[in-house]
Amino acid sequence: MKKFSDEERERIREQLVRTGRELVLTYGPEKTTVKDVTDPVGIAKPTFYQFFDAKSDLYLEILEREIEEYVENVRTELEGIDDPQEALERFFWCYVEFGEENPFVQQMIIRGNYRELIERSSGEALNDVQEQRWAEFVPIIEEIKARSDGPVAKMDPLTIGGLMSGTLGWLMIHKDEYELYETELETIDQGYYEHLQETLISTIARGLTIAE
Repeated sequence: MKKFSDEERERIREQLVRTGRELVLTYGPEKTTVKDVTDPVGIAKPTFYQFFDAKSDLYLEILEREIEEYVENVRTELEGIDDPQEALERFFWCYVEFGEENPFVQQMIIRGNYRELIERSSGEALNDVQEQRWAEFVPIIEEIKARSDGPVAKMDPLTIGGLMSGTLGWLMIHKDEYELYETELETIDQGYYEHLQETLISTIARGLTIAE
């Protein structure tokens, strides 16, 4: 088994991540093979396993980096916003934009069965990524809570995250169905999906932040 210096390992790992991301965006996670990833990097297929235990671990690494960038974007978007309702709305919109505009998330989560793919990863890798990244959102949510006299002030951050993913996330996954309704039902105007999205965000944010 060939040994690499620390510098070589870092370089090859970065190449694998970059190549893997490009291939997933082009062909999808299922059709991308380990050999597809290693050939452009110039290493043999067995050498891949010196860097990742499985293809799904590579996907997890890519997903984690995408989420890191997403978290930084949320922090930037919320800078200077003092009104809790406006801040919560912006927090929700960042989630929607991440799901709809990030091509890797679209391939792995919105259009693909990401759990079936990623749960093949070694150990508790998926849970570790989720827990680590969610921990970075907790201070952001706590800041919003601290400025509100509404129900959100007494809620656990995990509950708020669940409300967000359980409504807006579900809506995103079924976007095609809602857009199909627009063409099949005369009573539904164009933009039904966007209308539901905007209504959900404004209603939930207002309901959670306005004092009873």
